[in-house]
Amino acid sequence: MPPKGASALSTCLILDCFSLVYRSFFGLPTSIKRQDGQVINAVLGFYNTLTSLMQQFQPDFLFVASDHPSPTFRHELFPDYKQHRPPMPEELRGQIELVEEVIASFNVPLVKFAGYEADDIMGTISSYAPAGTHCYIVTTDRDALQLVSDNVTVVVPNSRANKMFTPELVQYELGVAPELVPHYKALVGDTSDNIPGIPLVGPKTAVKWLDMFGTLDELLANADLLPGKAGRNLAENKENARLYLELATIERSVPTYCCWQAGRLAFEEQEVRRTLESLGIRASIPEIG
Repeated sequence: MPPKGASALSTCLILDCFSLVYRSFFGLPTSIKRQDGQVINAVLGFYNTLTSLMQQFQPDFLFVASDHPSPTFRHELFPDYKQHRPPMPEELRGQIELVEEVIASFNVPLVKFAGYEADDIMGTISSYAPAGTHCYIVTTDRDALQLVSDNVTVVVPNSRANKMFTPELVQYELGVAPELVPHYKALVGDTSDNIPGIPLVGPKTAVKWLDMFGTLDELLANADLLPGKAGRNLAENKENARLYLELATIERSVPTYCCWQAGRLAFEEQEVRRTLESLGIRASIPEIG
């Protein structure tokens, strides 16, 4: 179990629902089915991930954040946002309600809000955590690295060992502090979200510029002084850079209501067992506390 730290009185797990569901779906064979033929590989994988995390972190609070089916404010700003992504596979779509049943059986809040993504939900929950709470955000989406702080660790699941992103590790891997991750992405782009970035600006150039000027705003204020074709491209794409920054920045004040006490982990073993039986899953139930 990871240490809570000297100042942490409680631990909160915040899970990125679709990130973990997709990982489970593509990580396990679709030959995993219940007796009626319903594919349940994503459900089983999600359950195993959820319970493994419960046992590892022994959380006091647990929330699951999810994307809302409606378009987000980012789509309104930039219609091409994530438009290159293929639709959800039908064999996965048929498992989403079953995953939600698993979440409900543990009495865990599933939080989503129209116009926002799971990242925004996770950013909001972690930002409003009570004093003395250390949050562990579990996701495969590295956009969340901007949320890392002394009180927030991003956990990227791995079959061998979960990777724990602290501020120091974010700085080491990307070359910028967590709070500058959106500024970095605005410059280099993000293919996973279909954010183009500035032409000819790669990671080394972005890190060098942010080291020199501190923020994208300061960089843009001095863009006309930057040498080379990359500098000219930035000077010619200032408004695009500001747009990309807005797209890459996680919203931390989503107007959704979710009482913190609702996330206090407390579940009935029999309810979980009934759900597992209805889903055709044979698995152990974690011991918490």
